[in-house]
Amino acid sequence: MKKQIKIKKAFQMKKYLIAVFLILIITITGCDYFENSDTLNTASLEVNLTGLPAIPDTMTFVCWYAQDNTKFKPIRAFNLDADANGNIYFKSEQPLGHLTNAQILKVTVDRKAAINDSNFTFSSARVILSGRIKNANCTFDVGERAEQMNNISAVYTLSTPTNGTGTDELSGVWFIDSLLTAAAPVAGLKLPALYSGLRYEGWVEINGTYVSTGRFSNPKAADLFKGYSSTSAGYPFPGEDFLLNAPAGLTFPTDLSGQKVLVSLEWNNGKTSGNSPAIVLFSATVPNSAQSGVSYLMQRQNNSVPNGTAVIKVDLFE
Repeated sequence: MKKQIKIKKAFQMKKYLIAVFLILIITITGCDYFENSDTLNTASLEVNLTGLPAIPDTMTFVCWYAQDNTKFKPIRAFNLDADANGNIYFKSEQPLGHLTNAQILKVTVDRKAAINDSNFTFSSARVILSGRIKNANCTFDVGERAEQMNNISAVYTLSTPTNGTGTDELSGVWFIDSLLTAAAPVAGLKLPALYSGLRYEGWVEINGTYVSTGRFSNPKAADLFKGYSSTSAGYPFPGEDFLLNAPAGLTFPTDLSGQKVLVSLEWNNGKTSGNSPAIVLFSATVPNSAQSGVSYLMQRQNNSVPNGTAVIKVDLFE
C-alpha cells in the first residue's frame, strides 16, 4: 500500500514538473516572439500639432517619449520644422518597446545644430507642449492645467508708480485690478501656468510700434523686464512705466490714450522682452478719455494656443 502511495506521489510530481516546464517554454518563446517578430515589433505613431509659435530657422521642434520615472531618459521620437501656419504632421513606424514604455509625449524647441550631437539630451526647460498617453491617445497642452485656458481673463490699469504719485500717470500700463478700490492692487490677469518653454508677454502698441512691458510666467508676480521704468519700485505684478530709454521714433513719457494694450504667448528664448507679439491672447484700445487707476477690461482674441494630438496604433495581424 505504501509503495502504491509513493508511486502515485511521484507521478503527480512529474505532472507538476511537466506543467511548469511547459509554462516556461511558452513564456520564453512568447517573449521572444513579441520582441523579435516583424509583425508585432512596430506600431504607428501619428502626431498632429497646431498653432506652434514662430521660431528662428536655426531652431526646430522635437518630440520625445517620456515616463513619470525620473530615472528614465526621454527618447527622441522625431524632429521637424512647422509649416508656415505653425502646423506639424508626423506619421511613422516606431519600435513597439518604446511605445509600450512611454507614458508621456513632450515637445521641445531645440537648436538644429545640436540635434546630431552625441551629447544632445532632453531638457524640461525647453518644453512647450506635453500630454499623457491614455488608451493609446494623447492630447498636447501648454501646461498642466491648460483646461483653464477656457476661463482666462485680463484687465489693465494706467499708472506710473516708479516716478512717484501723480506724475505722467497715463504713461504706464500695469496688469492689475482694484487699484483705487482696494487696500492693495490684485492681479489683473487670470492665466494658467505654462511649461518652461513658453512665456506670457505684455505689450503696448504706440503709433504702430510695439513696445514690450516684459515677459512673465506668473501673473501674480513682477515680470522680467523694467527697461523703461524709473527708479522707484513698481507694482509686484506684470507691467511697465514708459518713462526712460524710449525706442527710436518714440518719446517717453507719453500718453497712452487711444493706443493698444496686448497680452501674448511667446516661445521662451531666454530673453526678458521681444520685438513684436507672437500669439495674441488679449487686446484692448485705451479710451481717448482714459483715467489713471481705473481697471479696463481686455478682449479675448480668437488665436488658438499651441496644441495637438497623438495616436498610437498597434497592428497585431498581418
